[in-house]
Amino acid sequence: MISFKSLIPKLRAKLATRPPRAIAMFFITSLAARGLGILCQMMQVPIVMKALGTEAFGLWMAMMSLTYLVTFADFGMGIGVQNRLAEAFAHNAREEARALLGSALLFLSAVGSVLAVVCWVAVSHVNFATLFNLTGADTIAAAPAAALAVGLIFCAGFPLGLAQRLAFARQEGWTYNLSQAVGNVVALGVVVFGVHRHWGLAALVAGTQGAIMGGNAVLLLAQLAQLRWLSVWRFHFRFSLLRELLSLGAHFGAQQILTTVLFALPQVVISTCLGAAAVTPYNLLQRFYNIFAIVQNAFMLPLWPAYSKAKAKREFAWMRQALRHSVMATVGFSILPMILAACFAHQIVLLWVGHDVPDVTYSLIWLLCAWNSLAFLQQPFSFLLTGVSEVHRTTLYSVASAILSTTLMYLLVRPLGAPGVMLGLILGYLPFNLIGNILETRRYLSMAVAASLASSPDPEKETSASVATPVSSA
Repeated sequence: MISFKSLIPKLRAKLATRPPRAIAMFFITSLAARGLGILCQMMQVPIVMKALGTEAFGLWMAMMSLTYLVTFADFGMGIGVQNRLAEAFAHNAREEARALLGSALLFLSAVGSVLAVVCWVAVSHVNFATLFNLTGADTIAAAPAAALAVGLIFCAGFPLGLAQRLAFARQEGWTYNLSQAVGNVVALGVVVFGVHRHWGLAALVAGTQGAIMGGNAVLLLAQLAQLRWLSVWRFHFRFSLLRELLSLGAHFGAQQILTTVLFALPQVVISTCLGAAAVTPYNLLQRFYNIFAIVQNAFMLPLWPAYSKAKAKREFAWMRQALRHSVMATVGFSILPMILAACFAHQIVLLWVGHDVPDVTYSLIWLLCAWNSLAFLQQPFSFLLTGVSEVHRTTLYSVASAILSTTLMYLLVRPLGAPGVMLGLILGYLPFNLIGNILETRRYLSMAVAASLASSPDPEKETSASVATPVSSA
């Protein structure tokens, strides 16, 4: 039987060159921060729904989903920066790391500024009542200001998102976990205070999302001060590095389109085709299933920068072993418990919200469970390929899956409703992204091991070293 007691020592032995305390700190803070974040969000739901109504809450969630639709507008820069920073820190190349971060920070600040202007202009020209099928007068009146708040905070996230990338690359992911935990607690406090003071939708959106984004800002400034890089934006911009990051990021950006489809577009499809109120059942169930993603992310996130270092050190046998353990842990700690919990999902939602929510059907419950199970199963393979920047072939899988999933969701939403959206998502995801990533991982590991053995003067020694030499983890 798989157990955390056996998993943690294995990860500790394979991943840590620093004291085991650092790994334990990341794992514990990841579980605590993500669990606290989900708890705070779940506590927000009944408060906001009672104060603003189902339609306003659904509009808020749909707007947040729309911001995810343009997350690839950073051209995959964030992921590329994290991989390159991890490699630079591994070789103690601080000046190169400083130039990497400085180039990315300036570029993403420019992207965020341009999008902020576009958002400001676009809001005044959008008919939100038609776009989201709104019927309530109060919700229609609050929609433009709420959309502007969501858009501007989202734009600020382009440069501020580098806080997470830098923390993970430095093997200090626990600092990001701490900042997110504080941000979520503050956001919950803002909701309670705002509802008590009778704030409208726009003020609640700005307060809650701004609190979380503020945590990123504080973390980024703290890290720059610790590294003595507060002047990085003035003195360390290199166009050659930016061009390299954009070349690598183009493939990551294409894959982010698929991520957008998987986690954001269903709410947009449901809202635009069935009405904003129809988003609520889907959103409640997805928030419930997100609990099981907390555990998986806790043991998966340390592997991302570790794979980058393992590639540089040619530790391919370790990669295979880490992949096998991560798949087993995913099944044992995320998928199977989620399937069991799905049996009681309807009763849990009723207890959570305090009243029966229409359209929380068993078909939607189980299709969402199936979708999350497939997404969880794909993660170990995706983390390995992303960590080693092996993204050329997977980009093609991502684009094909995004196109097919989008088409099927829009075709099935009318005859089947929200369950049809999930069915279309599953059918478009399975053949390309899941199976494609599994096959691509096998191909990469086989070719990498063969190339390593061919270039090594002592293949047997090389293979042994790839198992014995540990790499550090976030």
